[in-house]
Amino acid sequence: MISRPMKRHGQGLSRAGGRGKIAAVPGVGRPEPIRAAMGPLCVGLVVLAACSSGSKPGGSATVPAAAATAASTTTADPWAVPSTITPAYIDRVLAELNHIDGEAFRDARAHNAVTPTYITDEESIRASPNEVQLREDLVNKDVAIHWAGVTNVPGDRRMTVMSILTAPRPCVLAAVSVDFAPITVGAPQKYPPWYVALVPRTSSDVNSTHWALADDGFEPGGGAPTPGHACAVS
Repeated sequence: MISRPMKRHGQGLSRAGGRGKIAAVPGVGRPEPIRAAMGPLCVGLVVLAACSSGSKPGGSATVPAAAATAASTTTADPWAVPSTITPAYIDRVLAELNHIDGEAFRDARAHNAVTPTYITDEESIRASPNEVQLREDLVNKDVAIHWAGVTNVPGDRRMTVMSILTAPRPCVLAAVSVDFAPITVGAPQKYPPWYVALVPRTSSDVNSTHWALADDGFEPGGGAPTPGHACAVS
């Protein structure tokens, strides 16, 4: 599950765009992280990422009351979307999405194949069928090279929000630090600045966060992705 660069334009393709600014954005959730085989450790490693790509912790996104209410069915919902989205809140959401992705990847690793469980989990956190297919293709490549560079029992990759950037509503775009050490054999590869875009997603038994990944990765040039492109779902 080492991230492989990818995004709307597809695996290994880069996006154009300048570094975003902290801004208010309505929150909602929908998945679509991407994995990219990159560098020595990426030979056969599927990493939650997309060819996409911060600054220090900071910034927040204002979520319209209507959006927050729609995403939260009850006041007891542990994943209720707050009116103001903070780095700490996004960290929590990403940890859950990365865990679901980790469960999917562990199942594929254990069975040496793309399994129904893998597909179900990935569909719950990805924003489009294309993103799911890209990850499926990458797992098949890992199988073909006998999981080179991947631990026998991969852990979950770890992310920490560095800054929240400007993005079209209701998408939330953030620059994050990412750690693939729990997945790789040996020290993980160093990557350019990493970015994730979250879009609305109806909660399910698998993914209760109300969010999904529309983008997840870095830009080959090291800059930030174009917000509109990073947040695109099709």
